Amino acid sequence: MLRSYALRAALVFTSVTASVPALAQTKAGASEPAPPLAQPPAPLPLPPPPPVFVKPVDDGDGWRFDGMEYFFGFFYQDGHGLQSQAGPIDARGSERALVLNPIASFQFRTNKQLKHEVVFPIDVVSMASADALDVVSQASAVTQAFSLEATSTYSPNDTLDFSFKWGPHFEETLRSFMAGPTFTAHFAEDNTVVSLSGFIVADAYDPIQPNAKDNGQDSRVALNGNLDISQVLSETTLLSLSVGLTTQSGDLQTSWSSVITRGDPDEGEPAVYRTGELFPKNRFRSAFVFRLAQHIPASHTTVKGTYRFYADENRVFANTGQVEVFQYFVPWLYARLHGRLHVQPAIDFWVPYLDGPPDSNQARTSDSDLEKLVSREAGLRLVLLRNKAPLFMRGNDSMGLGYLRYERTNGLHVDFASLSYAKSF
Repeated sequence: MLRSYALRAALVFTSVTASVPALAQTKAGASEPAPPLAQPPAPLPLPPPPPVFVKPVDDGDGWRFDGMEYFFGFFYQDGHGLQSQAGPIDARGSERALVLNPIASFQFRTNKQLKHEVVFPIDVVSMASADALDVVSQASAVTQAFSLEATSTYSPNDTLDFSFKWGPHFEETLRSFMAGPTFTAHFAEDNTVVSLSGFIVADAYDPIQPNAKDNGQDSRVALNGNLDISQVLSETTLLSLSVGLTTQSGDLQTSWSSVITRGDPDEGEPAVYRTGELFPKNRFRSAFVFRLAQHIPASHTTVKGTYRFYADENRVFANTGQVEVFQYFVPWLYARLHGRLHVQPAIDFWVPYLDGPPDSNQARTSDSDLEKLVSREAGLRLVLLRNKAPLFMRGNDSMGLGYLRYERTNGLHVDFASLSYAKSF
C-alpha cells in the first residue's frame, strides 16, 4: 500500500535541474490511482527552439559528482472505504492518512560513457495506516517504508543508451525487489527517440488476515514491458506514444483490505463480520498513452496534453486525460499548472458486501480504489532556476514549491504539498 504514496509523490517530483530534459518519457502500466511501476517525474517545458533533448557538454573523463536533488512531500488523505476496518463493522471505514515523504536523489558518473543515479524514497505514514503486525487488525500509529532505486546508464555514442535499474523495497513484513533494463536509440539528431524497457518485481510478505490469522509467508511476481516512441514534428511540437503490458501472478490481494460479510446467526455465525479479499492468481494489464506537447515561443508557454487508455482482463476499461501548462515568467522562474480527469468502472469482482460466507476460491474485493469512480486532480508548481537568475542571486541550484488537490466520487480526497531543492556541479 505505501508504495502508492511514493508513486503519487513521484507524479509531482518534477526535476528542477538546469539541464533540458525530454518532454515525455512515461511508462504505461496500471489503473487508478497509480501504475505498478513508478512513472518518471513530469518534465520541464522546453525553452525555444527546438523541443528536443539536449545532452550537457562533457568537459573531461573520469569520476565526477554531477548533482543532487532533495524532495519533501506532505500528503494528507481523508475519506471512507468499504475495505477499511477503521469504523463500524458494517459500513465504510476511515481512510485517513498522513504521509511524510522525503526523497533524496544523487547523480554521478564513473567515466564519460557510464552515469549513475541513486534515489532514496521514504514513507512515514500515521493515523489510519495498515500495520500487518497489528494482531487486532486496527489502525496503527505509525508505519514506515523505505526503498532504494539505482540506475546505471551506458552511452557508447550519441545514438545508443543502455540502462539498468534495480532496487529493494522494505515495508513491515513486505520485502520487494525490482530490476530491469532499458534500451534507448536516438535518431536524426534526437528528433526521433525509441525506448524499450522491461522490469520484474518480486514480492515476499506475510499475509496476516483481518481476523489475525497468519497463513505464513507468500509471494507474487509482476513482469512489465514498455515501448516508448517520441517524434519531433516541428521546432515547437513533440509527439510521444507509449505501450505498456504487465502480467502478475501469485497472491495479488492485500492482507489489510476486508469485505463486509453477513452471516446466519441460526448457523452459529455472527450477524456481520469481515473476511479478507481474494484476487485471481493471475492478472494481465495493458495501457496505451498518447502525448502531444506544443511550445508557443511568443508567450514562452508549453502546453502538454496526455490521454491514457487502460484495460485488463477483469473488464476494467479506464480513460485518463491530463493537460499541463508550463509558463515562463522570466528565464529563471516558471509555473506548471495541471489538471487531470480519470474515469473507471468497477473491477468485475468488486462487491459492497457478501451475503453469506464466500467460497474458498471466490474472487472478491471492496477496495475503494477498484470500485466505479471518477477522479479529478489539479495542481500548481513554481520552480526557480538560479543558474539563469540575475547575477546578484545566481547559483548552481534550483528549488520548487508545489500543491495539488485530488478528489474522487467515492468520497476520497487528497491534499499534497511539496518542496524540492536541486544542485548541480
